[in-house]
Amino acid sequence: MDPTAARRASRLAAYDELRAHRPQLFVNPPGAAFEILLDRGDQDHVADQAARQMRERDIPEEYGDIGVVYQDPYVMLVRDAVRFRSGARGAYVRLIKPNDGVAAAILPVLPDGRIVLVKHFRHADRRWHWEIPRGWGEPGADGPRTARRELAEELGVTPVEVVYLGRLSTDSGTGGGYDELYLARLDSGAEDALVADPGEGIDEVRAVPPDGLTQLLSDGELVDSYTIAAFALATAHGLVDGFRRALGGPTG
Repeated sequence: MDPTAARRASRLAAYDELRAHRPQLFVNPPGAAFEILLDRGDQDHVADQAARQMRERDIPEEYGDIGVVYQDPYVMLVRDAVRFRSGARGAYVRLIKPNDGVAAAILPVLPDGRIVLVKHFRHADRRWHWEIPRGWGEPGADGPRTARRELAEELGVTPVEVVYLGRLSTDSGTGGGYDELYLARLDSGAEDALVADPGEGIDEVRAVPPDGLTQLLSDGELVDSYTIAAFALATAHGLVDGFRRALGGPTG
């Protein structure tokens, strides 16, 4: 087998394995605008078409392969062959978690209602962010397990209770699947136990009242989607009232 065929076969074998273990990622619902093509002939056609386009642009043609084209312990890049509504065949790229563990973000709340934020350096945009703890799910882990693990790793605390808030699609354009959001109730001694973990890229921990978090939003100092979504859901469920106070309305 020539090197190109061997490379493509390897990537499609990983793709088939992913489909066998996580079939929900490959569902074609009725009326789907982009139908995933699983026939090898269709996949080869799309890969050949992409290879020609890559060569014309002086880009390595392997970037147009179909299948699992990249994987590490944290992320998997999948390139699907698809049929568009026009009937034309092409490709779409997805970022998928490499295992079935549930990722979670957690809004930690002290008994007096203050919310705990961490100042976290993020490599992707090379900036510091105020945000809530979050992390990838280990294989087979559900959301509450991930939530408790992340609170221990990033803050050094164990919650009294973990409350499910809802799901979040952080980027439906490129990301596959959802993450789960939780509110964690901390006990009265948790504030003294809070620690920043430089090894996690966290340099500061801050407890702010709901109004203070709303002010960070208003000032543009808080732009993390997980934190904004968790705060919004907690407000919608009546678990915090920062938005209502900030807008001058009744607090219930």
